[in-house]
Formats: sequence, C-alpha cells, structure tokens
Amino acid sequence: MSPVRPVVGLPTLTWLRAFEAAARTSSFAAAAAELNLTSGAISYQIRALEAHLGFALFERLPRGVKLSPMGVAYLPPVRKAFEELADSTVGLFGGSQRVTITVAAPVSLAALWLAPKFLGFAAAYPAIDVRLSSVIWDNPAPDEAIDLEIRYGTGHWHGYRAERLMNQPIAALCSPEVLSAAQEPEIASLLPRRMIHIRGYENHWLKVRQELKLGNVVQSSAPTVDTTIAALELAANGAGFVLAHRLFLTAYLATRRLVIALPQDFADDNSYFVVAAERPQRMRREVRLFRDWLIAAAAADDR
Repeated sequence: MSPVRPVVGLPTLTWLRAFEAAARTSSFAAAAAELNLTSGAISYQIRALEAHLGFALFERLPRGVKLSPMGVAYLPPVRKAFEELADSTVGLFGGSQRVTITVAAPVSLAALWLAPKFLGFAAAYPAIDVRLSSVIWDNPAPDEAIDLEIRYGTGHWHGYRAERLMNQPIAALCSPEVLSAAQEPEIASLLPRRMIHIRGYENHWLKVRQELKLGNVVQSSAPTVDTTIAALELAANGAGFVLAHRLFLTAYLATRRLVIALPQDFADDNSYFVVAAERPQRMRREVRLFRDWLIAAAAADDR
C-alpha cells in the first residue's frame, strides 16, 4: 500500500476562517466580533494568508475592505469547503443542539397545504424546529429574521432569489346547495354576480373572464376578502362562488363542503416560489434541508 501523501499548499484553517468571515461581512471588525478575536488578529491572519498565497485578497479602503479579483475567485471554493466539512461532520456525528428556522408563508397555503406536511419533515429532521409565520402580504424588503418565504407571483422580487415550487390550476367552486339551485348553463352567467373576490388574486378572475368570454361584468353581491381560506369558508356556507388553486381543495371536496362548479380548470400565469433574501453569507445547512424538502413536497403535488 502506498503511503498517504500530505496535502500540499493548504493554508491553516484559522487563516481561512478569518478570510471567509471578512469576505462575507466586508469588514475586519465584523469578522473579529464574529470569531471572538481582535481586528488586529484578523488583519494579521489575512496578511499571513496573502503571503502564503502570493496574492492580495482584499483592497484596503478608508472605510472597510473590498475583495480583490483574486479574493472574489478564491471565496466560492473556500465557502464550499467549509459547507462540505460542516455537512459531513453533522452527517457522521450528528448535531449537538436543536436549531430553529423561521419560514413565512401565505395564510391559506400555511394552513391548508404546508401545516399538514410538517409531521413528515419533523420525522426526518427531529433536531430542526420550524417556526411558521403566516402572512397576508409580502414584505417589500428582506427581513433578516426570516430564513425562507413562500410567495405567489412571477418569481421576481427585488432583493430576493427565488426557486419555483409549483404552478397550480384554478378551479371554480361553490357549495352543493348553490350548485343545485343553478342550472349548469347558467353558472357562467352567475359567476360575475356571486363571485367572492380575493384581494391579491385578481388575476384569477381576469383569467376566468377571458376564458369564458364574459361580457360586461356586473358588481358582485358577494363579499371581498384578503385570504383564500376566508373565501373558501364563505363559499362553503353558501355565500357564492370562489376561484382557488387545486392544492387547497382536498378536504373541502372530500367532505363535499364544496363542489366543482365548472367542469374545466383554468391555467394560472403565476406560480408559488420559495424565496430567500440575497444575503452575502451562505444559507445555513438546516435552512437548505428545509428548502430541499419543500421543493420535493411541492413537486409531488404539482404533477
């Protein structure tokens, strides 16, 4: 057996930690606070790393520091190496503490789709606690307290990076009593007069109007609400018709509190996305695990 050769050219771990923290925070002082060192110690370690490599990794500015071109090129492999080392350590030896992640999702999606699936994630990752925050309107600016968000829209939000979760068809529904009182040819003409509108999902009604070629639309006598779950409950109690994504309807259709009012579904131009703020630091391992689980769960329901 040939002897295992030592790794040649590898800088010390303390130098690399100092470099990664300073690059992520764009500050020697912030890196020092994070690593519980002095700014002088961070500066010394980075200079030692630069001397070892033979290249400057930072440009020293009057206020703060900026990565040099070589620093920009070196940072991704350093981060990847730290991530792989952390993942391997936790995977082989397990985590020593419980960790918490915070996830924000629209109220109706959280209650009708995400919450019933949480037991599956908890069973797979018992050391990760998920704190679910239900929201009605998206945050215009990134919230540092939120690790991940689920959003509905086009996938473009300033300050965020987005990954598509699923695209769902739109169905028209009502209570069995409302459906039995209406003759099928009349349902399309009844929709404008008894449609329960949901603020933020006006595109659903516009899509249906175009598909059914409805002419002049009269004012609806049904209420307007700000969540899908409120609209579904109103419709189940006979208040009128509602347009909703198929993924929300399993329990309502199974119990026949709601029935399908029109035989066809309607395509939606928007989708659900999992989004995270475009932060300079890497995504925590437990957040990535939840994101990957979420994408897999959505894919199973998006077929």
